[in-house]
Parts: sequence; C-alpha cells; structure tokens
Amino acid sequence: MATQKIAVIKVGTDVLTNVQAFSVIARQIAQIKGMGIGVVLVSSGGVTAGAQRVDFLGGKSGDYHKRFRASIGARHLLNLWGDAFALCQRDVAQCYVTYGNLRFSGERKSFRLALRHLAFDSFVVPLVNENDIVSEVEIKKMQVGLGDNDRLARVVACLVEASAIVFVTVKGGVYTANPEVDASAKLVPRIDAKRRFRINGKHPGPSKNGTGGMQSKVNQASICARRGMRAGIIGPREILQFLEGENVGTKVAV
Repeated sequence: MATQKIAVIKVGTDVLTNVQAFSVIARQIAQIKGMGIGVVLVSSGGVTAGAQRVDFLGGKSGDYHKRFRASIGARHLLNLWGDAFALCQRDVAQCYVTYGNLRFSGERKSFRLALRHLAFDSFVVPLVNENDIVSEVEIKKMQVGLGDNDRLARVVACLVEASAIVFVTVKGGVYTANPEVDASAKLVPRIDAKRRFRINGKHPGPSKNGTGGMQSKVNQASICARRGMRAGIIGPREILQFLEGENVGTKVAV
C-alpha cells in the first residue's frame, strides 16, 4: 500500500437525481482533502443527464444510443459537480478513460500518476468516468446489468493503491430485503469479503436509473477489501463518518 492515503468515492446515478446530493458530497470531499487524504471521485449519471437534456430540447431520448446520451450528458454532469465544488472553493478535473487505455502500460502509468497527483491537489478533485463515445465496453455491461461504474471504481482504486473505497447509494447500504417495500427490512452492517454474498430475490435489483444494483457494489467492494482497503456501501451523508472509522452503512471486510 502507498503511504499516502487515497479514498475512491463512487457515486451512483440514483443518488444524483437529487441535485442537493452534489453539494452534500462535495462538502465532505473538501473536508476529507483538508485532512490530508487524497480523493478520486468516480461518478455515474451521464446517461441519465443526457436523456434529460434531449427530452428537455424536445427530442426523444429513447432514439439515442446510450453512449450518445452519455456524451451529451457529460457536460451537464460536469457542470453540476463543478458548481457544487465551487461552493467549497474547489474545482473538478474531468478524467476520461477506457479499459483500452488501461491495457497499455504507458497509458496506465500516465493515468495513475495523474490521478495520484490530482487526488492530493489543494484545489482540484479528479472526476473519473468512462469515455463511452469511443468505448462500448461499459455500455455493453450496462445493457446486461453488470454495473455502470462500479467496476471502474474498483479498477481505479487498485490502480492508485487506495486505502479506502465507498459506494454511495440512495439506500445507504445492503438490507435483508428491499426497504422500499418491506418495513421489516434490516440493514446488514457487515459483509464478509472472503465469502460469496448473493443478493436474494427479496433484495432490490438494479437501481432505478443506473444499472449496477447492489450485487455489483458488493462484488467490487469485496475485491477491494481483499486487497486491504476499507470498503463500504453507504449513504451520501456518511462518507466522512465512514472514512473516520464510524460504523455506518454496510462495511465489507475480511
């Protein structure tokens, strides 16, 4: 592990349907960076933002391929994050990448060095997303429900040798059943990363606007935990608490 601590924060699409979530998360990230911890932000939401923009203009978003919706939504997603961080006297640096880039050692090294540098920058937060317009890998995974940016977050966390990774969700953790329809659902406080944890039929599947769902997050968090990272699935207001060691959301650990 690297001596300097870096936290990778992956924010799901459903979280970002609430505009206030951007500022809530940005404030916590500013505090975390103020503590000397590096931060890399992996954000979903581009496809949904693009669809909303096309519909607003009078078009039919369903007529656009997902990668086109992602490319249209990229600027609007970036603006929302930029506005949120501006309130904290910070800005974002858009870092597009494809899995093809990461296969080449030179490009992988360049991307890693850039992320680690920006993670500790006093005024900038690196914002990572897949460059969908030139790579269909992520889109194909989205179409079969394998997670929009969950895998990317895990890959980035391993690349920068992160000390922690959090998957920020609306539900704020894994539950014994879907809390939206079952009042008896209880939060699962800890998942053993060494054992295969399967989301059963009572759990929610893919998120409303994203595609990964809870299973994807559990799988990727488990890989990170086995690599020695503090990993968890938490709510948008619990990022700082989790990184400070408090028991919030669902911790995934060995």
